[in-house]
Amino acid sequence: MRIPKLYVENAEKHEGRKVVIENNGKVIKFLDKDEEYSGNGKVLYQVIYDDFDKYVLMGEVTKDMLIEYEVGGVKQLTYIKKGTRLLEIPAEGYKVYPIVDFGCRILEGHRLAALQSRKGDIRFVNTPVNGIVVFLKEVPAKRENYVFYILPEKEIKFEEEL
Repeated sequence: MRIPKLYVENAEKHEGRKVVIENNGKVIKFLDKDEEYSGNGKVLYQVIYDDFDKYVLMGEVTKDMLIEYEVGGVKQLTYIKKGTRLLEIPAEGYKVYPIVDFGCRILEGHRLAALQSRKGDIRFVNTPVNGIVVFLKEVPAKRENYVFYILPEKEIKFEEEL
């Protein structure tokens, strides 16, 4: 699986690639590095994907962002608006084996990770909601520790045309 690309609004450090979001996320345009945009849409800049958690504060997204990832050979785009609530689920144990990866759609009660204790007992971390795993962070610590960032299904809004 390829590493996803993260585009963020008003990014201080960016890699030059740009995306324009128009009509509240209904129109997405990818621009070349030297191409300029003159319109009323939001310009998002590509940043390092591992910096995702810098744009989340207390479970709330602080800037508009677009995530581009490939799942099973199919390219997916997820547009997350500022103020969207994400669910952070920690998984900590002697050994942690993530079962799902970013971009996966999960259902309530399904397993996110397997935790192995020093004795060899295996337990599982289950998800409390339906949603999409948008980021998976490994926290450096003595014990293995991961944090799953999930976009709950109730936060996913599809605006219908009138």
